Amino acid sequence: MKVVIFGATGRTGKYLIDQALAQGHSVTAFARTPSKLTITHERLHVIQGDVLDAFAVEQAVKGQDAVLSVLGLKQGGSTTILIEGTQQIIKAMKNCGVERIICVVTAGFLGERPTSIIGKLLVWFYRISAKQYMEPSRLQSQALGQSGLKWTAIRAILLNDGPPKGNYRIATENIPKGGYQINTGDMAEFMLRQISSDEYIGQIPAIAY
Repeated sequence: MKVVIFGATGRTGKYLIDQALAQGHSVTAFARTPSKLTITHERLHVIQGDVLDAFAVEQAVKGQDAVLSVLGLKQGGSTTILIEGTQQIIKAMKNCGVERIICVVTAGFLGERPTSIIGKLLVWFYRISAKQYMEPSRLQSQALGQSGLKWTAIRAILLNDGPPKGNYRIATENIPKGGYQINTGDMAEFMLRQISSDEYIGQIPAIAY
């Protein structure tokens, strides 16, 4: 398949590129600073651009089979980048006739009740002290739900930078019992599985060990 990755230079984006290429996909990496990408491959195409630039986003989306979005917030940066960037991606997908999109969001905005102590503390912290993570994820999911696209938004409480370990669990309601963390490598693996699956279309599953 042909896939485009937004947020390609981030922690999850790099695993997405490696795994997608290993699976035989053709990958377009959309990056503001392409020099941060150290991998080269005959099936990897890099586009430099800003996710708020409608023309650049549409050029990246055109001709793709699926869109993978792992856009993130920078400490002290704009808190609107996630929703505005997602809106640009949705607009480009509609213009180009691309239907499938999978993205990552921060858990907590659906009223989840983790069962682990650390999970409870993290969700409490996000809701009370880190609203810059929570509200954009809610707005992202809302925009996807109203888009008419084949979308999946994947929730994570604590996303650690690390290789895939496997044996993670999935919950469509709440959060996997006792779980609160997932590695970026496993997030990438789960995202890539969704591009050829209808199982979680229109849903917001959470994954955790």
